[in-house]
Amino acid sequence: MPDRSCSKLLRALLPLLAAAGCDGCPSSRPYTPYTLGSAAPSGSPPPLSGVGPGAATAGPEADAGAPDAAAPRFAVVPSVPAPEGGKRWPLEGGPVAAAPTGRTFETGLLLDVDGDGARDLVAWARSPDGLRGELLLAPAARPQALRTLAALPGDLDAQGCTPRVGLSQIGPSALAFDFAPQCGGARRGAAGTGATRWIAVIRLPGPAAGAGAPPELALELRLRAPPAEEALSASLEVADRDADGRDDLIVSVGIEGALRPFPAPAGAASEVRAPLVFLDRPAGLSRDAAQPGEALRALAASLLRDARGKSTAPAVPAAAQRLRRFHAALCADAESGAGATTGRDAARAGEALVWTGAGPVRCGEPGLAAAIDHAEAVAASTRGAPIAAIAALDRGGAEGRTKEDGKLVAKLAPPATAAAVYRTAAAPQPTRTGAFGPLAFEASGALLVRTAQGVVRVDTATSTESATDIPPWPAAVHAGPAELVAVERRCDAPTLLALFRSSPDAVGEMEVPLPLLRGQGPRARPGAAAPERCAGTERLPFVPLAASERGFDIALGAALISIDLRAAAPASSALSFPLTTPAPQGAARSPDGATLAIPAAGGLLVATAGGAARLWTGGDLAQATACAPANGGARVACVAGAAAVIFEAK
Repeated sequence: MPDRSCSKLLRALLPLLAAAGCDGCPSSRPYTPYTLGSAAPSGSPPPLSGVGPGAATAGPEADAGAPDAAAPRFAVVPSVPAPEGGKRWPLEGGPVAAAPTGRTFETGLLLDVDGDGARDLVAWARSPDGLRGELLLAPAARPQALRTLAALPGDLDAQGCTPRVGLSQIGPSALAFDFAPQCGGARRGAAGTGATRWIAVIRLPGPAAGAGAPPELALELRLRAPPAEEALSASLEVADRDADGRDDLIVSVGIEGALRPFPAPAGAASEVRAPLVFLDRPAGLSRDAAQPGEALRALAASLLRDARGKSTAPAVPAAAQRLRRFHAALCADAESGAGATTGRDAARAGEALVWTGAGPVRCGEPGLAAAIDHAEAVAASTRGAPIAAIAALDRGGAEGRTKEDGKLVAKLAPPATAAAVYRTAAAPQPTRTGAFGPLAFEASGALLVRTAQGVVRVDTATSTESATDIPPWPAAVHAGPAELVAVERRCDAPTLLALFRSSPDAVGEMEVPLPLLRGQGPRARPGAAAPERCAGTERLPFVPLAASERGFDIALGAALISIDLRAAAPASSALSFPLTTPAPQGAARSPDGATLAIPAAGGLLVATAGGAARLWTGGDLAQATACAPANGGARVACVAGAAAVIFEAK
């Protein structure tokens, strides 16, 4: 019979789901979780909580009749500091365990490991710098016969950090050792530069193993340090998840905080969690493939429910970004060969912060990114923000769009067929991507074309083209002395980056993180699928919308972004339509600034403040670049080949 309490938890938000670690079957013997945080104070590990995993979920959803409601808890047993300066550790009855040459005992546990009735020693023996060491067993009967249970991997990068270690008995037959390098700000300034945390779970032999059976290393976990704005944590819980009489291991992974420039969440929404479940089998621990996929699907479903409510929809974009970030940090599902993921999920390859001894975590949820995007689009639609909705649906490209997504795109931006009504003889001046284009409408409806020789006015009413004395507008995107150079996707940065020069003679470029994760934003080659693994640096196409002393407004696909240069540390944020900044010549906006025309959703998205957005396709529009709309959006001019083409929609 399905467990009713588990079903309720799966319908709840993440804090409820993760706190209980619900993944299918209820635990028949829950124990106090042992928590491992990535941002902990120096010194000894924090005291372990005495609250069981079910306590956090008490409330209307709790099922008082659940069979494990009154089950006894296992009180986590923390280790104690080594006596006698760590060189010798006296055992009960007089035997003494001596630390190996070049090592010093730091912390340990006394417990009967081999079932002979005498308490043995399990201790961490470290090198003088604390960055190397082994977890050792000294049997009470032969304390000189030290046995290595687990050795700190030699490839852990902890130089320049202060190690913090913890050792605890977390269940009747399980120990957890936690090696956590504490690093300064410079060490954790960016993703991938912080040291890696290492957790080893030791399984003790049960009575069935017979006297003298040795403990064994059951599981290794690695938690790579996230950027300084975030904290990664893991809690370990021992419980019989599948009711086979053997204690299984639940690792609840969580991430809190927010990458710059995303706003920091507050309260319960600050942390996102999901469980990894390892079932105890005779051959060792075996990961339950149902998790964390089941938890992630439940979170995406919760987002969609909130997206449909007018009072809850405004909070969905921030929650969606937190879930995307958590998915990227926890899961690494891009593989080569058969079964490879593509599009949205493949762009996340290499971002995973959590690894087991068997490698990165494969969550098996190739449709999760699309589900999150869909929820965010529905929320934007509920809020009456069609361009934001198109931006969410456009992240995976047209090839990754579901039928539901297609219907929503058609509702938000009804399709229109573009037809060319005029092709100029004047040749627009070639312009690089990300610069102000060579076309601009005048309020009268005439088109200005910036050529290599000057500015030509095109009067379509009379089909005449004539030279003017209008000064050519600059192609470079300047905000005062600063110039916007590029937008990049880099493997070493979790968000997209805008690059700008602070002045024409500045050496090097400055970076501003953008409010889009690395897997978001258009591809360098529009329409191309995301690569299976991140490779080097990719410069992305973007469309400038405005530039002033304040900063820049740009479009990355349909995502509108403002970059503010006024503060000492430049910042960026999502931009709402309609824009309030003046429209410079060559921008993808009409002279009055109320209409924009940007490549998105497989066509040209033409939107006017107070009017409907439409998705133009057809004709030469697929190969057109540097588009600029007229007031009202009835006409759009684009560069196509060596000419400027004026389009109208039918």
